[in-house]
Amino acid sequence: APIPAPRPAHDMKRTLLWSLLVFSVIAAALTYAVSRAGYWLEAPGRPPIAADAIVILGGDNGNRAIRGLRLYREGYARTIVLTGLDRGSGALPPHLNWRAAYLVARGVPRSALRFEVESRNSYEEATNVLALMRKQGWRRVIAVSDPPHLRRLAWTWARVFRGSDREFVLVASGADWWAPGKWWRDELSGVFVITEYIKLAYALF
Repeated sequence: APIPAPRPAHDMKRTLLWSLLVFSVIAAALTYAVSRAGYWLEAPGRPPIAADAIVILGGDNGNRAIRGLRLYREGYARTIVLTGLDRGSGALPPHLNWRAAYLVARGVPRSALRFEVESRNSYEEATNVLALMRKQGWRRVIAVSDPPHLRRLAWTWARVFRGSDREFVLVASGADWWAPGKWWRDELSGVFVITEYIKLAYALF
C-alpha cells in the first residue's frame, strides 16, 4: 500500500494551536499572579492576640503608631516598643519625638514606652527585639508594620526566632494608602509592591 504523504501544513497548524494555548495559559497565570501580588505580600498579617509588648517598627508615617495605640487601648499589651532610632543621640531624634509625643498625648504613660535604638534594618530589628524579649522575660510580642512589608518581615523574623522559645505576631497597620487589589493603578502601592519583591529576591540570593 502506498505510504501517505506527510502533511506539514497540518502539523504546523496543530503545533501553532498548542503553542497559543500554552502561551494563553501562562499569560493568564501571570496576570492572576500579578493581580494577587499585593494580597500575597500582606497575607502573613494576623489578628492581634494578647502579648507582652507591642512593637511599632521604624519607618512609620503615622499608620503604625495609630494601630499600635489602638492595640494598646484594646488591652493586647501594656508596653509599647518603638524601634528605628538614631544611634548615640543625646536627645530623642525628631522621628521618634512625634511618635512618643503622639502616644503620650493620647494616654500612654511614658513609663509604658521602650526604645530600641540600635536597629538599621528589618533583620536587626528582629534580632534586637528578640534580645529585648529575653532581657525583659517577655514570651510574645505584636509587631506592627505596613501591609506590603509583612511577607518579608515574616521570612526575616521567622529566621531570627527559629529555635527560640519566643513568639511574634505580625499585625498590619491600617495604611490608608495601600491598595492591594489594584496596586498597579496606584503609584504609591505600586512602588511598595515592586520594591518589596526586589528585596525578597535579594533576600533569597
